[in-house]
Amino acid sequence: MEAAAFGLGAVFAFYVVWYILQVIADWKILSKAGKSGWLSLIPILNVYAEYDICWTGPMGLLYVIIGIVVNFFNGRENSNTITILCSILGVVAFVLHIIQSLKLSRSFGKGVGYAIFLIIFGPLARVILGLGSSEYVGRPKQ
Repeated sequence: MEAAAFGLGAVFAFYVVWYILQVIADWKILSKAGKSGWLSLIPILNVYAEYDICWTGPMGLLYVIIGIVVNFFNGRENSNTITILCSILGVVAFVLHIIQSLKLSRSFGKGVGYAIFLIIFGPLARVILGLGSSEYVGRPKQ
């Protein structure tokens, strides 16, 4: 029993440290782009601020709204129409995530390879982007 509790505590400690590292990385990403780093601490506002540095803030709000709607209906008994709508919204959110990753990569002078890295290993790529030597070069051209 003690070994299981120790294992659970170690996993919890890892997640806390990893979350703190993510907040620091997001803080640095926003700071490099000239935004206030504390925006990374506030849910929804952090997504808006990140989308604002490389695309447009309202696209970030659209992404958050889609996520909320899909999560609200997920796991409930729904009509086929709502299920299909949530599936379509999930695909739209995934496409927005891909475009956002490409634009974030370009905003820091990186290419498509780094965008793929952001899509597949997002948290790790964000730590490298925030804590590494990358510099913000501005919002990419539309």
